Amino acid sequence: MKLKTVKFVQSGGILGSIRGCELRTEHLAPDTARELEQLVEASGISAACQSLSDTGRDLQQYEITIEDKDSKRSAVFDDKTLPPAARPLVHYLKSQAKPWPP
Repeated sequence: MKLKTVKFVQSGGILGSIRGCELRTEHLAPDTARELEQLVEASGISAACQSLSDTGRDLQQYEITIEDKDSKRSAVFDDKTLPPAARPLVHYLKSQAKPWPP
């Protein structure tokens, strides 16, 4: 995979705040770009999907859009439905997120 862009939007929760980031590998240091690509690959997000819990109104919701040289896919999860393999990616993206929209 030749990762180009990862866009992340975190919303919901008790406060209902929105945070996000858009990371373009061309603007990242090579080591950081490689780390992000490894996190994306390990996340298992390989197709567009939406998986939200029917319960828990105050859950955080995560929308992740991944664009590589061949495709673009978006996945939406919440705290209950986030796959364990995707947790490290979401943790990293949350650390990069700022109030959204920028």
